[in-house]
Amino acid sequence: MTTIDLGGGVEPMTAADIKIWARIDRDDEDGLITDLIRAARETIEAATGLVLARRVFRLALDPVPGDRWVEVRRSPIVGITSITAYEANGTPRIFDPGEAVVERVLGIEAVRLSPAVRMAAANGVEVEFEAGFAVGMVPENLLLALRTIVAASYELRAAVDLSQQPAVLPPLARSLLAPYRRVRI
Repeated sequence: MTTIDLGGGVEPMTAADIKIWARIDRDDEDGLITDLIRAARETIEAATGLVLARRVFRLALDPVPGDRWVEVRRSPIVGITSITAYEANGTPRIFDPGEAVVERVLGIEAVRLSPAVRMAAANGVEVEFEAGFAVGMVPENLLLALRTIVAASYELRAAVDLSQQPAVLPPLARSLLAPYRRVRI
């Protein structure tokens, strides 16, 4: 199972939002602040599995699970946008998005494929879905964690290359993210 981020979406905060919160008056580093917002969002998404900026993903499955139920590690799932099954000879077969159902059970989000999709998918299946919070709907604790991570990264901008940001996860951000982390046994 491979999940591919197809992009899109609007960052949950703007450079202007961060500058107000962090009391940054200068305008010459807005591009840097925007990059730090992206890096902080990606860090939060990796830690929690929650998608802060709504966008489209492709889930590639080969082989297709026999029980039809596929756990998706990006949430909240908004809906399925397309399904392509690959037949034994490699020919793609397009299915209606209604041939997959999003299920939410015990805090797990999953996609259940119809029998028709499973039978056609001899060489795998690709399911495209939209996931993430709508603009303005990201939980406030996650936004505060994002602000704290960006502020810490901004302070370390001269010491740590942008490609290695965020270099520090402040204790406040760790505690704010803790309830959202997925724990596996």
